[in-house]
Order: sequence, then C-alpha cells, then structure tokens
Amino acid sequence: MGVDQVSINNALVIRDSSFRHRWYDAFGAGVIKYLQDFITIPSDDTTGDPTEWQVTVVEAGAGDSTAVVTDLAGGALLITTAANDNDGWKMQLGAVAGENVKLEGNFPLYCGIKLAINDVDQTDLLFGVTVTDTDALGAVTDGMYFRSVDESAVVNFVTEKNSVESVTGVATLIDAQYITLEFLFDGVTVYAYVNGVEITSTAAAGATFPNDEELRLTLEFLTGEATANTCTIQWLRMIHVR
Repeated sequence: MGVDQVSINNALVIRDSSFRHRWYDAFGAGVIKYLQDFITIPSDDTTGDPTEWQVTVVEAGAGDSTAVVTDLAGGALLITTAANDNDGWKMQLGAVAGENVKLEGNFPLYCGIKLAINDVDQTDLLFGVTVTDTDALGAVTDGMYFRSVDESAVVNFVTEKNSVESVTGVATLIDAQYITLEFLFDGVTVYAYVNGVEITSTAAAGATFPNDEELRLTLEFLTGEATANTCTIQWLRMIHVR
C-alpha cells in the first residue's frame, strides 16, 4: 500500500495507490478540505465542545451529550449521548455558516469516515454533505450521505434533492467493530464504498442528485433508547476540488 499523486482540475490530489477512491489530501487554488485524525481539535475551554462546527446538543436524559478527543493510538473523537431517546450530537462544519460544497458541475468530492458504535441497532447515524439543518436525521431536504437509524443496523447511502431520496443499503453495522464509509464524486458519477469495496453508484444526471444547493459537511449521532451510547471516530475527511 502506498500513495499516488494525480492532477484533478489543476489540483494535486494525494490518494491511496491500492484504493484509488480514497483521497488523503489535495493542494491547489480550487481545493476545499477538512482533514481530521482527532489528535487534537479546536475546542471551547469550558465545555470542550469543538468550535470548528455548528453544534446542536440534545441531552434531555440523564448525563451530558459530549464530543471529545479520547485516548486511542492515532487519535479519535468520542461522541457520547445522554440517556434519553434521540439525545446526542449534531454538527455541521463551520461555526455559523459553512455551505462550501456545490456539485453543479465537474467538481469532484471525496468524503470518508472510520468509526465504531457500541450498540448499532439502538443508535442513529448520518455522515456526508447536506444543506444547513439542525436535524438532518429528521428531514433534511438535500444532501449526499450515509444514514443508519435505530431498530436496524443497516447503513444506507442516500442521494437527495428537494426532499426526494434514492436509498441503497450498503452495509450492516456490528457492535464495537470499526467500519470505513466513503463516497467519491468524480464529476460524473458518485460511488459509495464500504471498507474499501465499491457497493453502489449514482449518476449526476439522476433526479435525486443534489446539484442545485450549496452543501456542508454534516455528522449526527443519536441514541435510539433511554441509554447513553457511544461512537468512536478514528478519522474524517472531506476534499472538494473546484
């Protein structure tokens, strides 16, 4: 396993030489990126809340919902929910605003995350890019993302435009087992990958492809029961080349 350097839209992209959909970094005037291994993150001195993100914290139950850097070789972010159904952590990149992705043309986008959840069928997860929405799991109108909801361990890949979804099951989560979820839009087609394997694809010409709205990096994790649950994220990346 190594890395390749390729030119895409006049940007230098660093990608995995074996899993070529997996981008590690990019450089150039048109590059928008967020690369995080969670060795440390900018955070509030008092609460510890990440300050790079617009955060909606839900904690109606016992305890607090938190997202903090934790002890793990290589770094990790630990999200812990409070103990009431739908307690948890909702975050969109950008402290106030941050819709900096638009897929209206040949503008590639890579998003990837590696995570593990302690109780996969009693939690809700969403990761990808969406419009600004403090409850994307509830009813977001536009986006491209992975989603899993409580009472099921299935992960779906969703493309959504104007509240019309295309939904494809791509994986089944396992308690406390790490999974890598990635998608790559190459300017023509978006491909979804699980643990490095391509599972499904959607053409940009499709009716549910979100090409008419600015989008922002979005992550939500909620408990689906009156119990505190956890999500451990080893890394998270978004790279957009315009």
